[in-house]
Amino acid sequence: MRALIVDDMELNCELLSFFLEGRAITIVAGSGEEALCQVEDALRTDSYFDLICMDIGLPGISGHATLKSIRQLEATHGTTRAKVFMVTGSSDPGDMIDALVVGGCDDYLVKPLIMRNFLALLEKHGLVS
Repeated sequence: MRALIVDDMELNCELLSFFLEGRAITIVAGSGEEALCQVEDALRTDSYFDLICMDIGLPGISGHATLKSIRQLEATHGTTRAKVFMVTGSSDPGDMIDALVVGGCDDYLVKPLIMRNFLALLEKHGLVS
C-alpha cells in the first residue's frame, strides 16, 4: 500500500507514519499544494496512492479544496479513487459534512489520534486484513 500523509505539523506526520509502519510506503506533504504535486506525480507514473490522510487546516490551499482537486485529478486520469481520511483537530459538524458529503472523503478522524481507531478504519476500508 502507498500512503500520502498531508499535515503541516511534523509530529502528526510522524505519528501517522508510525501507525502505517510495516503496512505502507508513506510519503509526507506539508501543504495542499505539495500534496497535489505528489498526487499528480503518482498518477503520471501509474503509482497512485491507496490512502491519503489529510488535515483540513493546511497552509495555503485548505484540506477541503485539496481533496476536491485530488478527486478531479483522479477522474481526469480515470484511476481508482484513493481512500481519503480527513485527520483533523476539528470536530465541527460543518467540517465533517463538507468532508464526507461534499468533499468526497471516505472517513473522518478527530485528533488526538488513537492507533487502534486508525487501524480499525484501515480494516473497515479494506486497506489491511
